[in-house]
Amino acid sequence: MNASAPSLDREVEVQSEIQKVRRFSHYARVVCSVIFGFGVVGIIFTMLAATFGLFFPKIHAATAALEMTPQLKMLTTLVSSVTAGVMLAGVYQLYRLFGNLSAGAIYTPENVRRVRYLGILTLLWAVVAIAIPSALFVLDFQDASLPQSLLVFPWVESLNSVVSGGLLLLVSWIMDVGLHTKDHADALQRDADLVI
Repeated sequence: MNASAPSLDREVEVQSEIQKVRRFSHYARVVCSVIFGFGVVGIIFTMLAATFGLFFPKIHAATAALEMTPQLKMLTTLVSSVTAGVMLAGVYQLYRLFGNLSAGAIYTPENVRRVRYLGILTLLWAVVAIAIPSALFVLDFQDASLPQSLLVFPWVESLNSVVSGGLLLLVSWIMDVGLHTKDHADALQRDADLVI
């Protein structure tokens, strides 16, 4: 009798935590959908602005060289597309993950895949953050038409992304092992119940 009371209390506590996860995930999914919507609008605006050269107006005669050239328009469009694509793919994965969690599907193979994809996208973000400025430097775009801010190497941000991506991949691996262990334990429990 005493053993069943703590077991019952633990079950109530677990159900309470699951309800908290579901509630939080519902709100997080709404936030992800808003971020995704703003991201799509931002991409469209950025593409239009880059195409028509709205980012670099002439301030005075010394900055006349900063006027958008066709090469800079193409470069700005490419950089914006790649970075926004990676960011929106990550937000979409979060949206789907929070959708599963809000439905109560917590330990599932799909959630393991989504966390793994988030880890890969975070690592891809780190590669993009290093590759774009490095490519600009190697291709020697250091002329007056290119803003110097594009040539800065964001090493700290990239290191943070590598660490975050590695942690997400580790979490997905732990979730995968836990899922297989849970499935194995459930199968053993079913076998034991059949024997009894």
